[in-house]
Amino acid sequence: MTVTNQTLNILVADDDETIRMLMQVALERAGYRVLIANDGNQAIQLFAANTIDLVMLDVSMPGMDGFQVCTWLRQQVGNELPIIMVTGMDDVQSINCAFEVGATDFIAKPINWSLIGYRILYLQRAYLNLLALKNANARSHAIFSAIPDTMFIISDEGEVFEVCSRQENTPWLPARAGENLKRYLPEDIVTRYLDAVELARHHHGVQSFEYPLKLAADVIRYYENRIAVIDEQKTLCLVRDITDRKDSERKIFNMAYFDNLTGLPNRQSFLERLEGEIQRAKFQRNKLAVLFLDLDGFKSINDTMGHTTGDVVLKWAAERLQSSTRPSDFISRNSADRSEVNLARLGGDEFTVVIPNLSCTEDALLLAHRIRETMRRPFHLSSRDVVLTASIGIALYPDDGEDAEILLKNADTAMYHAKDEGRDNCQFYNANLTLQAEKRMHMENDLRNALENDQFSLCYQPQFDIARECIKSVEALIRWNHPQQGIISPLDFIPLAEENGLIIPIGEWVLRTACVEAMQWQKDGLFLEMAVNLSPMQLKAPDFVRMVLDILAETGFPADRLVFEITEGALMERSESTLATLHTLRQYRIQIALDDFGTGYSSMNYLKQLPITNIKIDRSFVCGILNNKDNLAIVRAIISLSKNLGFAVTAEGIESLAQAQILKYFGCETLQGYYFGKPIGLKEVIGVAEMRWLIQAVQPSEVTYENC
Repeated sequence: MTVTNQTLNILVADDDETIRMLMQVALERAGYRVLIANDGNQAIQLFAANTIDLVMLDVSMPGMDGFQVCTWLRQQVGNELPIIMVTGMDDVQSINCAFEVGATDFIAKPINWSLIGYRILYLQRAYLNLLALKNANARSHAIFSAIPDTMFIISDEGEVFEVCSRQENTPWLPARAGENLKRYLPEDIVTRYLDAVELARHHHGVQSFEYPLKLAADVIRYYENRIAVIDEQKTLCLVRDITDRKDSERKIFNMAYFDNLTGLPNRQSFLERLEGEIQRAKFQRNKLAVLFLDLDGFKSINDTMGHTTGDVVLKWAAERLQSSTRPSDFISRNSADRSEVNLARLGGDEFTVVIPNLSCTEDALLLAHRIRETMRRPFHLSSRDVVLTASIGIALYPDDGEDAEILLKNADTAMYHAKDEGRDNCQFYNANLTLQAEKRMHMENDLRNALENDQFSLCYQPQFDIARECIKSVEALIRWNHPQQGIISPLDFIPLAEENGLIIPIGEWVLRTACVEAMQWQKDGLFLEMAVNLSPMQLKAPDFVRMVLDILAETGFPADRLVFEITEGALMERSESTLATLHTLRQYRIQIALDDFGTGYSSMNYLKQLPITNIKIDRSFVCGILNNKDNLAIVRAIISLSKNLGFAVTAEGIESLAQAQILKYFGCETLQGYYFGKPIGLKEVIGVAEMRWLIQAVQPSEVTYENC
C-alpha cells in the first residue's frame, strides 16, 4: 500500500544482494523510486549522477564503508539530506559513530520490511519540516536585515536575553546577552521600558513610546520603541532611530509656524496662539490686548539701500522688539502672573504683540510706548545710520472683538489711524475707525476708475510777481469730481494714490493736462509759468524724465516755463538716484521749487547740493508773521538765506494785505494765497491776470516795518 503521495528518489547502498533486493521491493511497494549501489564507491557515483532525496547506507561495505560515504555526502550537501545508517541491532558503537559522521537516523538489523515504508515516511516529513524551517529562518534573516530596527529580547526585569538584529545607530545596546538595560540607559528610560512590558502583558497587545537619548555632550538622538510579548518570560523590543524624522518634522513645523528671516512666529502661528489666549481669557474672564505695529519709512530703505539691507534692519528690529516685550518690563502687572507676551512677524515690516491677562488698559499703552522708544534708536549700518519709527494700533478683547481675525483686523485699522495722525504714535481702536477704513477702501476702488471715467480736473492758483505787478505763474491743483460724493479734496485721495501706486498715472495726467491748457492761454497772449506738484514716487519711476520730455514735445510747452514743486519730505532720503533725476531735469531748463520749506529737515549743506531754482515758504510760517515774532524771524531768515544762495522766493498762504506788505518789505518776490485769489478754472485765469490793483496795493511803509 502506498503511504505517501510524494515520490522520493532513494539511494540504497549495501553489499548484501538479498538485503538490496528486499529493500528495493519494500520501498517501491511503498511508492518510492529506488537506486541500488553495491558498495560505497558506486553509491557516490550514483549520487553524483542523479537527484537523490534520501540515502540508506550499510555500515560495513567493501572499499568505502557507510561512515566514509556519509562523511563525503555531508561535505558535499550539508546537513539537510536525510541519511539512514543500517547496522546490527546491538552494534551501539556503530550507532554512535554514525551520528558522529552526520547520520540522520539508523535502522537496526534484522529489518522489519512491513514497517520500512512508514519509517521512511516519518523521515520524509522530518526532512520537509527541516527544509521549511530553513526557509523560514532565511526569510526571517532577510526581514531582520531589511527592517531599519534594532531588535532584542528582554526579561521583565530588563535583562537582555538575545540581540536579534542591531543597527549602527543604537550604540547603547548591550554587546552580548545576559546584561541589563540599567547598565546602559538612564533610569527614567529603563522605567519606561519595564512599564511598557507590563502594559503589553496586561493588554495582550503592542505598546509604543518615544524618548530622546543624549549620546554625547552635543549629540541627542530620538528613538521609537515597540514592545511585543513573546511568552511569559520574554518580550521582543523593536527600536527605531527617528532622529531624522524628528528633524524633518521640526523643519516642517518651523516652516509652517515661524518666519525664516527673524525666527519669530509667523501669521499662522500667531493666530492660533491668539485664539488660544482668547479662549483662556474667556474662561478666566480676563482681558487681553493685540498690538499691530508697522515700521514707518521702511519701504524707503528697501528702495534706496536694497532688500539685503532691509532684511538686516528687519532682523535688528525683531531683536529690539523681543528685548522690549519681556514680561518683567511691565511693573504695573501682577508679579504673581508671569504670562508670556507673544510676538510675531506677519510679513514685510508688520509685527504683532499679544498681551494676555491684561490688568489694565495702561499696560498695553506702556508697552506701545516702550516699543516706540526702542525703535527710535538709530540702526548703525556700515554706510550710514538709519532711524525708523513705529506706528502702533491697539485692539482689546473683548471690547474690540471676540475672535482672533476680528481683533487683528481692528488692531490693523487702529495702526493705520496712527499713521494718519502723523506716525510714530499709537492709537486705540474704536468703531469709527472701521467706518473710515471701509470708506478708504471704497475710495481706493473708485480712484482706480476715476482716470478712465474722466472725473479729474485741474484748477489753478495764481502766483503774483511783485516787481512786475502781474501774474507770473500758476500752480496746477487737481480736483476729483466724484459722481456720488461730489468734489473730493486732494488731501483725502493723494496720500491714497501714493500708497497704491496710482500717483504715477495720475501725475502723468496732471502734467499733460496742465501743459495743454497752458498752451491755450499762450494762444490768447498769456505766457505763464506752470507749477506742478511732484510726488516722491514719480521721481523714483525709471522712465520719469522720458515721460516729461515726451509730454513737453507733444504739447509744445516750453521746458523753461515748467516748474516742478517737490517737498522737503520727498528729499529726506537723499537718494543718489533722486539727485540725478533732479539734475537731469535742470539740464533741460526745467525749474525746481522746494515746497513747504521750513517744515522738513534739510541741512544747509544738503540744500546747496540740490539743483533748485526756487524756495516756497510754508504757509504755517506766513500765517503767524503778524502776531508771532518767532515766525517773523524765521520768514526773514529764509528770505535772506535764499537770496544769498541765489534762489527765488515764493510765499504761500497769504490771506491779508498786511502779510503781503511785510513779505514784500523783506524782499519776497512772488506771492500766493487767498488774498490774491482762490484756485480758479481754465477760463478764469485770463481775468485774474489783469488785476494789477492787487499788486499795486502791496506798497509797505518802510517806517512801519523798519523795526521788523
